[in-house]
This record gives sequence, C-alpha cells and structure tokens, in this order.
Amino acid sequence: MPSIVHITHEAVHASGGISAVLKGLITSRAYAQRIGRTLLLGPLTDAQGPEPLGPGGTIVYDQGRGIWSGEVGPALSQVEVRWGVRLVYGWRSMDSPAGRVGVEVLLVDVSHPPHGFNDFKYHLVQRFGLDSQRHEGVWEYEQYLRLAEPGLDGVRALLGEEQYPCFMIAHEFMGLGTVFKALLDGDRRLATVFYAHEVATARLITETHPGHDVMFYNVLRAARREGVYIDEVFGPQDRYFKHALLRQAWRCDGLFAVGDWVVEELRFLGPEFARRQLDLVYNGVPATRISLEEKTRARGRLQEYARSLLGWTPDLVFTHVARLVTSKALWRDLQVLAELDPLLARQGRTGIFLVLATESARRDAATVAHMAGEYGWPLVHREGYPDLSGRELDFDLLVRTFNARSRALKVLFVNQFGWDRASCGPAMASEMGFADLRRGSDAEFGLSIYEPFGIAQVEPLTYGALSVVSEVCGCVGFVNGAGTDPAAFIQGAYTRLDREIDWRGALRLGSAERHQAEARTSLELAGVLAARLPSGPPEAEKLLEEGYRTARRMSWERVVKEYLLPALKRIAPPG
Repeated sequence: MPSIVHITHEAVHASGGISAVLKGLITSRAYAQRIGRTLLLGPLTDAQGPEPLGPGGTIVYDQGRGIWSGEVGPALSQVEVRWGVRLVYGWRSMDSPAGRVGVEVLLVDVSHPPHGFNDFKYHLVQRFGLDSQRHEGVWEYEQYLRLAEPGLDGVRALLGEEQYPCFMIAHEFMGLGTVFKALLDGDRRLATVFYAHEVATARLITETHPGHDVMFYNVLRAARREGVYIDEVFGPQDRYFKHALLRQAWRCDGLFAVGDWVVEELRFLGPEFARRQLDLVYNGVPATRISLEEKTRARGRLQEYARSLLGWTPDLVFTHVARLVTSKALWRDLQVLAELDPLLARQGRTGIFLVLATESARRDAATVAHMAGEYGWPLVHREGYPDLSGRELDFDLLVRTFNARSRALKVLFVNQFGWDRASCGPAMASEMGFADLRRGSDAEFGLSIYEPFGIAQVEPLTYGALSVVSEVCGCVGFVNGAGTDPAAFIQGAYTRLDREIDWRGALRLGSAERHQAEARTSLELAGVLAARLPSGPPEAEKLLEEGYRTARRMSWERVVKEYLLPALKRIAPPG
C-alpha cells in the first residue's frame, strides 16, 4: 500500500482548519484500508518545551533530549549531520469514532538555516523562477523553505526502500517548499500534491477591496469567460510571498481543492492552472443522529444561559462560531437579524444570537471570573486587555447598536475560545459543553465574503439546525451534490447581478454596490429564515431527519472514497 506524507504547520498543534481536515481523512476507515503509512511533517515549534509532539505524544528519537532509537536513529542522525539541523520523531494519536489512530510525526528545527540553504534558493530561481530575495525577512516564507531539504531527507530515511510509492501532500503554501525540493530531485517514486485549502491571493484581494465578494467573484466569472488571469486584472501579485509560491504549484503532479470556488480561483491564477485537471476533495462534516429530546435539552441549556444574563428566556437560539476576521463578515449576520427582528415580533417569538468569536488568546478561568464579577462580562464589555481587542471592539459597537434598536432579538457576543463554565463564567451551567452550542442551535450563520469550504457553517445541519451561508462558501457545491436538497440549507446570493458585465465593469463594483447587495440579500434571507424556522415538534423532527441524511452524504468516509482516493490513484507513481 502507498504511503502519504502530509506537510503542514499543524502537524502537532491545531491553529486553523487543516488539523480538522487531517483528522477527518486519517481516521476514516476508507483511508486506513487503502493507505499503508502516514507521516506528518512540519517545523518544530516547541523546541524547548517538554512535549514537542503535544500532550500524550511519544518521542522515539530526539538527540537534543538524549532519546535514541536503534531502529531509526542511525538514519535520522545522518540527516541531522548532513543538514546541521535537529530532528524530533515520534507518534501522536488522533481520536476517531472507532478509537484512537496513531500517526507518525517528523519535526525539523528551523531556527537556523540548513547547510547549503542558499544553493536550494538558487535552484528554485533557476528551475521555477521563484526569487526568494524578494521575500527576505518574511518568516512564514523562510521557515517553510528551511523545512524542505532536511524534511524530505528525513522522510526518505524513515521510509527506507520498502514504503513506496509515496504521496507528498503540501497542505497550503507551507508545504510547497518541500514538494518543490522533491520536484527538483526528480524522484519518480514520489507523487507531489498541492492541497489548496484556500487561494491566498484571492482571499487577500477579496478582504481588502471595498467591494469584497461582490466585486471579486463577478470579476472572476467575467475574466474566466474572457480568458484573462489575475495579474492582468489586478496587476502583478508576486510581491505577496504566498502568491509567489502558489503561482508555481501547477508543477505538482496533483492539484486538490476543498471547494468549487477554490477550483475557479486556482484556474484564475494563470493559464498553467487553467490547462490542468484539478480534483475536488471537499471537507467532510460529522453525521450524528440525535433525538428531538436531546436537541431540546441542549437548547434548554443555551436558553437558561441567556436567561441568567438577560433576565428573560428566548424562544429561539441562533449561533455563529468563527474566527473574528474580515472574511467572516459578521456584520452581515446583524443585517439579516435586523430584517428578521420585526418578522419574529409579529409572530410573538423572541430569540438570542450567540456569537462565539475572538481574535485573542483564550482568557483563563481566573480572568473570566474577574471580568464577570467586576462588570458582568460577557453581557457587558470593556475596551482593552483582557477584554476587547481592536476588531472585537469594532464588532461590539455593532452589537450595542443592534441591541439598542431590536425588539424580539438580542445578540450576546462572547469573545472567547471555549464554551463551558471555566471559559464563559459562573452564569453558565456546570454541565454545559461545546456540543450544546452545536446541538441546541436553531440556525448557524456564516455569511462570509471568502470561505473556501465552511465546516462550521454546516456542522449543525446534522442536529436539525438551519444553515445560513453566502453563495461563495465552498460547502455549497458539496451540499447541493449530496442529493438531498435540504430545506435547512439557506444561501444568500450576495454576488448576484441583474445583468452580465465584463471584468472591467465588475472591477468598478465598490462599497456602494456591495451595500446594495447586502441590503437586498438580508431582506431575502430574513424572509426565508422566518418561513423555515420550525413552529412545532413535527417540523423540528423533520429538520433533524433531513439534516442527518444530508450530513451522512457529506461524511469523511465519502470524501475519502469518492474524492481523495480516486484523485490519488490518477496521479500515483510507479512502485
């Protein structure tokens, strides 16, 4: 069976969504049945800490700690001497429904450049036109190039001669240096893959332009029709180090994308991508069947939490779990809720919108207790540490304005990681957990301006929640292709125009046009949401069944069987 090396910055610690993807893929039964060996390769981020492989990790080789393995030590020590780096090798576990899965991990200390590093950069210029001098001083660029040569050499040392063929999968730009090294070496036992969890250039342009998605995706549609590419529309992007790396990713044997829009964004990068076959490998979502009684209990805990803070019990609970970044477009949630508020008032229903989002580190239990006791956090916020950071303050001001004007709906902004009493304060019941936030929600919002897939937006579907997303979310294609046409999946057509325009016309779409689109779409979404919220147990039961059926068609098992494995088979090297 083939081996897979996943090259990622999340080989040990989760810092984004890639760790969830790795867990979903690796712990699936279909993956275990078809893949012989799995290695996670990444930089050593905790060189001096006691647990470089994370809590529960098992170190097999680390000469820096005096840990030696007779099986792999001789080969790995040769790699260390050759490149002048420190390696740490061992195992960590991933939990799955069937139990724990052990995964090999190889980490490279990139605090110093490996021997011959400038020669590697020279070859990247000569073969790929990738000029590292343009990105001197950019640590994100530098560290993943430092990973490449000793990392690949370490992988070969571990694989020996028996574990081929091998797929080298670069998860995002962080792994591209390593697969470029494999391409330079010309080792045909290795197949190289770029796994696009986003297109960084597209994200940057969309987030920074005042027209956001309304501009970008109309430009993209028109430019693709006209055979025009991103540098022709927006000017050369090579000054952005991520783009410089991405622009050469077409050279890989395989190109995987997590969503339909990511496919189009890759093709927009240049003609080399447009001519290539790109494989969709969606993200999976959990499929869990719960009863209406279980959902009601979870919602009851959320309602009680709201009552303890607000003094009244809402009928409905809406949620949004997200990072507090521009791409999540949290202001759109409030726009939709402002239109929904009078509709619910006429129905005689009330609701709470729980927003769990932060851009800061997790506040510890002592800090949370202090803020809650002194001024009533999270119902009341204060500017500055340890409470509101800059973006958090901006959003809190929008929340205050909304709450001052609304009648039936109120927003509770919890700027924190975690959903339990230690994370959220004494007003929360001791038995509360994050699962309650998912199971008890009546609707999860995710009206992003840029969203390669959007796992968080569709996770609550299996629990009978409505999922309210923008049309640019990558999960739209997967849901639509699941064959169930769920009424619980509500899409906002923010980028829809009433006429076809060329890319030059689309490029002129700015904040005024976006505001118009948001006003129109908010009104539409509010009407659909009000009509689809269940009015009683029979409708709620139907949503539970429909959501579970949809989630089963979007499981990690299906992703591996129908998307990942066929894509790997198509590009498999001999061996």
